[in-house]
Amino acid sequence: MEHGRFGHDGGYDNSSSSGGSSPAASPRSEPSDSDGSSSSNADEADRAGRQLVTVAESSACVLDDIDKHQQRMLALLPAFSSPARPRARADALSRWLAGFGAGWVLDTGALGGGQHGGGGLLSRREVGRRVRAWAQALSAMEHVFRLRHQRLMAAQVVAMGELAAASAGAMLTLAGAVAALGSSPSKLLAALDVYAEVSEAFPVLARLFSWGPAHPVSVAAEAALAGLVDAARRCRRDLRTSFIRSHYPWRMPQGGEVHPCVGFWMGYFRCLLRSRISLYFVLAADDDDSDSHSDGEAPPPCAPGGGLSLVAELISCLEAVLEEKSAALAFPGLRQVFMLNNTFAIVRRAVRSDLKLFLPPGWVRAREERMEGYIRGYMDASWKPVVSRLDDGGTKTKPGAALGRRSNRLSAFYTALENACSAQRCWKVPNPVIRGILRKTVAENVVPVYRRYLEDHPEVEVSKGRTAEEVEQHLSDLFEG
Repeated sequence: MEHGRFGHDGGYDNSSSSGGSSPAASPRSEPSDSDGSSSSNADEADRAGRQLVTVAESSACVLDDIDKHQQRMLALLPAFSSPARPRARADALSRWLAGFGAGWVLDTGALGGGQHGGGGLLSRREVGRRVRAWAQALSAMEHVFRLRHQRLMAAQVVAMGELAAASAGAMLTLAGAVAALGSSPSKLLAALDVYAEVSEAFPVLARLFSWGPAHPVSVAAEAALAGLVDAARRCRRDLRTSFIRSHYPWRMPQGGEVHPCVGFWMGYFRCLLRSRISLYFVLAADDDDSDSHSDGEAPPPCAPGGGLSLVAELISCLEAVLEEKSAALAFPGLRQVFMLNNTFAIVRRAVRSDLKLFLPPGWVRAREERMEGYIRGYMDASWKPVVSRLDDGGTKTKPGAALGRRSNRLSAFYTALENACSAQRCWKVPNPVIRGILRKTVAENVVPVYRRYLEDHPEVEVSKGRTAEEVEQHLSDLFEG
């Protein structure tokens, strides 16, 4: 049985197999998955113009905000001048952080770290929102300190250094709170995001204010980074061993369609890449213990080591769990259709996103071959038993008995055909290309055998609506869902 090939863009390539793969089509060359529409050049130019205006307005807003923060800082600096007044400093620090929308970092239980199994006070979305707000606040503070540093008198510089140290110490409490959260997929994202901000902003502040390695802020920052690394590595191990299997509801779709977890996890894997530098450095040491290339695929050239190999590894984990869960689909052929749908969805989402940059050579082709295998398995499970009803078996019988046996054989074929068709009309193959491939493959393997049987046995009476052409039309209704 010969099939076309699945194109590298997640489409289908039915070109000659002797000529190599067709070039991947650009996603822009195809209609949108949502409505099939495309933008005109005029629309794109207009959109680009609006984006430039938006960027200019945003930049002006940021500069205006920094100027306001600088004015606030000048008003608060007297509280950080010598001699130290703890209560005044605490009040000024609270006001300073609140001006950035980060006053909540002074509450050590703000993320619910270590409570109720780690994360009992705030939802996953709220933790993510706070981490983003914290990152924005830290970046703004670093800009304010850096831009104002050269325009202050010596006494003010000393006071600003005290404010910066107090601010940095307070902001670091979030790193500890994230590290203390219970292990979860969202915790890994938060740990990577916080690691990226701390590792970028704190060295700048240390150089600006001459904080040496023994300075309390430098020591606290190193400890925070170490805690985030340890937390992220534990989350990675949990991702590989349990999260993908148990974190998302695994109720199996009975029509064989794409499981909702595919969209969830492929989206999650893309989120991991937003902090790809952190991903590389934080998870690098763990790769020595990883079995991510156990399937024989080489690591991608852009990620010879480090945490970036995690992408291919986690996708493999998702595929393995899908294969395991598909065993619950008992109807012949449904398991293979389910795996075909889900493998195609995974490939499509990978090659149409930046995930493709971190996949090893041959990754797509390996999935194409796997999908072709699912089609063969589907045919063997669903349609080989149907076609076998027409097998003469090579036995010799008397003419009268032979005619009766042929009639019974044809009747058995019709029954098996109708049973298979009635079940598979309800199966879902969302992608029209894959649906067409399956229908064509079924027709090519069933109709010629049926037509040949009728030609070899003209004495058998064919019921109305049972010509070879009508059977072929019958098969075109498969997978309508």
